[in-house]
Amino acid sequence: MARSEVSVYNAFGMTIMSEIPFPELCTQSQYAGSPDVEVIRGDLAPIWEQLGVQRGYFAYVDHCYYFNVPDVAIYRVEKNGVITVSPADGCSTRKLRLFLLGSCMGVILLNRGILPLHGSAVVIGGKAYAIVGESGAGKSTLAAALLHRGYKLLTDDVIAVTMDPDNNRPVVIPSYPQQKLWEESVESLQLDHNGLETLYQEKSRSKYAVPVHDSYISDNIPLAGIVELVKSDGDAGPKLQRLNGLEPLPLLFQHTYRNYHIPMLGLFEWHFKYTTRLSETTDIFRLNRPASGLTVNELVSIILNEAGEGVSV
Repeated sequence: MARSEVSVYNAFGMTIMSEIPFPELCTQSQYAGSPDVEVIRGDLAPIWEQLGVQRGYFAYVDHCYYFNVPDVAIYRVEKNGVITVSPADGCSTRKLRLFLLGSCMGVILLNRGILPLHGSAVVIGGKAYAIVGESGAGKSTLAAALLHRGYKLLTDDVIAVTMDPDNNRPVVIPSYPQQKLWEESVESLQLDHNGLETLYQEKSRSKYAVPVHDSYISDNIPLAGIVELVKSDGDAGPKLQRLNGLEPLPLLFQHTYRNYHIPMLGLFEWHFKYTTRLSETTDIFRLNRPASGLTVNELVSIILNEAGEGVSV
């Protein structure tokens, strides 16, 4: 691999050397040594055909994780951190990057004993607060509204949680200065969508990549709380509920990024022990919100009040 064909980046606390450019990542101009992650191009079609995967898109063979995204690429993630990409004809690097920074990175983190949660993490009062939830719950929009108030983003989409070796308490590792927002969120927050990269389209709406360089923090931050944002039926107002005992464990499994990786990688026991420790050291909440008739500023106030930075709407 010719040196001129690769670039070196930082994300999730790791050095990434890649043949595929990542304009959203922070670059590392001076680097010597072996990278934590290496992204290379290769032809995986013959291997995928030999695997003979029936009615599925995933396989785990000889400590290598394979997955096939039709019309995008076949990916292989090795336990040593090498990711091989076999692009489909005509696939853009934009689409390749979505799965490299998503599913591939999720496997890399799990292999390194780092828990990937699905959501956004924002720094409030010097502590990290993770916002998790199902697709469409509004977690990225809530995080963006907090950024609009002057708070800083640690990560969006994949939240990397590790344990501080000095005190065995959880910290969030920063990813890169970008949010992914649906166009209705961009409009509701009165952001300028002109010039934003369209990540993908679903039906008649688009999801944009929103750079947040001025609202991003690049240090590991202690994790103080996890908030599950849940849409609920009815007209009842928002309600914040603290979860105790064993209640957080199914929540943490549900919102582990691509949790179907866990059994495939043989990590059920590890995940149970890790999330048990996490639930013992972190405040975990469920924030029920009505599906309509609520402004994001009300949710922002609830989060800030719980974090000890009480404000009015």
